[in-house]
Amino acid sequence: MAAVAAYIPLLTLLQLLDTLKLRYKYKLNFVDPKQIDSLEEKVLYLVEFLESLPPRPDDLQIEPFILEIGDSVVKTCQDLDFQVVEQIRRAGKVKNNKGGKWLSAFREDMIKVIGDLESIRCKVTGFNLESATLDTVSELPLISTDRSSSNSTIKRGDPKVIGFEHHVSFLKDEFIFSHVKTREVIPIVGMGGIGKTTLARFVYEDPSIRRRFDKRYWVTISQEYDLLRILQGILDDKKCNIISDLGTKLSQSLKGFRYLIVLDDMWYLRAWEDLRQYFPEDNQGSRIIVTTRDKNLADGLRSSKICDVGFLSKEKSWELFCDRVFGGICCSSELETIGRQIVENCRGLPLGIITIAGLLSKSNKTCEYWSSVSKDVAALVNSDDNERCKNILGLSYDCLPLHLKPLFLYIGGFHEEDKRIKMEDLINKLVAFALVRPIPGKPIQQVTKNYMIELFQRNLIFIRDKDEIGEISSLGIHDLLRDLCLKEINHGKLFSRGFSKLDGCSKCISSSQRSFYLLRDAGDLSLCGSCMEFDKSEETSPYSLFWNIQTLRKTYPYSPIPIYDICCNSPQLTSMLRGFNKAFQKSVIESERPIIFERLFYLYIAKGWTTEMCNAMPTLRYLSIFGLKYSGDVSFPPLLERLTYISRDRGVECLSYPQSLRYLILICGKISCDQMNGLGMLPNLEALIVSSLIKNPDGVWKPNEDGFRRLKYLRIRDRGFCKYWPTGSDIHFPQLETLDIDNSYLREIPRGLKDIGSLCKMQLYKCHKDVVSRAKWILKQQRRSGNDQLRLFINRKEEYYDDEEEYDDGDDEEEYDDGDDEGNMMMAMMMKNMMMAMMAMMMEMMKGEIRRGGR
Repeated sequence: MAAVAAYIPLLTLLQLLDTLKLRYKYKLNFVDPKQIDSLEEKVLYLVEFLESLPPRPDDLQIEPFILEIGDSVVKTCQDLDFQVVEQIRRAGKVKNNKGGKWLSAFREDMIKVIGDLESIRCKVTGFNLESATLDTVSELPLISTDRSSSNSTIKRGDPKVIGFEHHVSFLKDEFIFSHVKTREVIPIVGMGGIGKTTLARFVYEDPSIRRRFDKRYWVTISQEYDLLRILQGILDDKKCNIISDLGTKLSQSLKGFRYLIVLDDMWYLRAWEDLRQYFPEDNQGSRIIVTTRDKNLADGLRSSKICDVGFLSKEKSWELFCDRVFGGICCSSELETIGRQIVENCRGLPLGIITIAGLLSKSNKTCEYWSSVSKDVAALVNSDDNERCKNILGLSYDCLPLHLKPLFLYIGGFHEEDKRIKMEDLINKLVAFALVRPIPGKPIQQVTKNYMIELFQRNLIFIRDKDEIGEISSLGIHDLLRDLCLKEINHGKLFSRGFSKLDGCSKCISSSQRSFYLLRDAGDLSLCGSCMEFDKSEETSPYSLFWNIQTLRKTYPYSPIPIYDICCNSPQLTSMLRGFNKAFQKSVIESERPIIFERLFYLYIAKGWTTEMCNAMPTLRYLSIFGLKYSGDVSFPPLLERLTYISRDRGVECLSYPQSLRYLILICGKISCDQMNGLGMLPNLEALIVSSLIKNPDGVWKPNEDGFRRLKYLRIRDRGFCKYWPTGSDIHFPQLETLDIDNSYLREIPRGLKDIGSLCKMQLYKCHKDVVSRAKWILKQQRRSGNDQLRLFINRKEEYYDDEEEYDDGDDEEEYDDGDDEGNMMMAMMMKNMMMAMMAMMMEMMKGEIRRGGR
């Protein structure tokens, strides 16, 4: 605990030193770079010392020493902050000052700071770690913590319900597929961590169950029950705030349909009483599943059936353990003996088993280490079930490498129960609050993402959603693990030093003695009513005092916050979200001291992108542009991975794409088929979303054979760039997984889609009947070829292929013969021209007859 309390301020100090280097580079502060380098060297030494400590040292002598490190580092941060803020304040009063007096004061302060850290470093060097009495688990290396890993691939086998097979059969046979027509409710009951949600999710996602129900909804109730939030979530309607209106809308949307609803993690019977009135009973065979820990609540549902989930048997526990630790690899006989002892002491609790398995899967697989873990788990045997589960989770936290603990605690401690945590927002926060140690030569955002994946692999967080290219878009944490995080934070008073969110008026704060470096997310900036206008006599904007801001977030449209002042003084910015176009453009192009944003990773900007801006942010990876005012060719940073371009009055002919691009969204005036083929030559493109707002009536898209080699996701929406997409039987898009068409204008999709083995999802919305017919035929052909993963959705409703159902096979080649598509179109055009010519001749003949009759 003490190590985490000291580690967080050390990471903050590293961030401050990095910011000071950039400010010195652009003459925003006067510092001695040699002193900064010397201070950074000592901080890194202390960081590495803490990271080298065993995860669970019990020696009473070492904890006060570690706390001393934390106290000293916090004071160092405050001293640095004082010097920087004083320089900024005085710079507003004294013009054309070269900073000699300020630099002298800075040097004097830094001599003392460096001396203090040097004395601590000497103590560390002389500290006899070998004499410390350490926990037995900690004597052995846990994991090779290679932070340079760039692997972002998440690998795990197919979802399994090991130990729940009989529960699945019971739910399907006795409940889901029973012949009872009335609406039925069944509770799944069991203690926390027993696997209730896992079981319900497996049943919910079962293909045969998806086919049976017209509508399905998954609703998380949680202990912090909020009826309005629940109804808004089901209907995906955040605008309506009237419960009765939302309830009526929900009831009407379900009436006449067979629906399946899962109410997960229900704590109070009142939640059921409030919701049940909106679930119509109209004899359609609808079903409702409720998961709860409370047996009395389950009885209150008055269901004729209850699914009571108990502990796993010894063999099923061992099977689950092996699946999580070894995957498909066999366990050695030496480890099996120890492993079975560990599993037996988990007493059949699934969450405990997979958490310990997550720990062991990332550790050295040696008998000595496993034996030490076995002793620790055995010490928890005499606890009651709930307490034993919490202790097992605590053991997994204790054995986490130090560099992962701040991230895990922040995820669990600063997010609401059952909240969907967006990955992009989380990364921005973790980077801004300096909870991740930077690795030279690697973007800190990528390092953070790798750490998130490691927490997932340790079964400490779970993935809620992935994006179109398979990367994590949102995640969650089990409520028992969240409770553990809150307990650790409160017990150790973590995040109270070196981490803070400033509440209240920013100007009032700026005139107080608060530590300005702590405000790192400008979305926390606010103004009270009396401070909406700044005092004109002030030479320095209060916002320029917050010199360590990392993230800008626009919180409301007409914010009085002077973004220009912040941008011109913040070369350390890592992300700018939602707006800031004029102020940011001005700070890049018109500033007296143009800044290169060397840390900027995310940028959302409107009508302000220019070549100058491209050159000002060489490390940018995520960019969203809403409109263009620049009339010439537009280029982008060379490392850009994700681009969103929205322009209703311009096409894409002016855009020059970087080869690094992986994810592209184009919503613009017109896109030609040739331009689409140009996109296909981007070597790393994995997701493409195209929306052409102007019809291309003669569009025939024939993708190049060597194009789109890595594309996984393709979405064509709105009016579309083409009318025909023929490819005969040729195989294009060899890695395509999802095809999404929202386009009533498109008349044809290629038969060749039937030969793409990776295809697992097709979605059609408001499409022509010929496109729908072809999609059904593709589904049939894919099923015949053995692809059981492909799912087809038409107008948001899933279509199913049943082997027992009669299909009119006919002559497939004849029924869907594309033939020479270009020749067919030319022949059609010739026939149309001939018909028009004949009609014109007939009109002329009729006019001649009329004239002759008139004579």
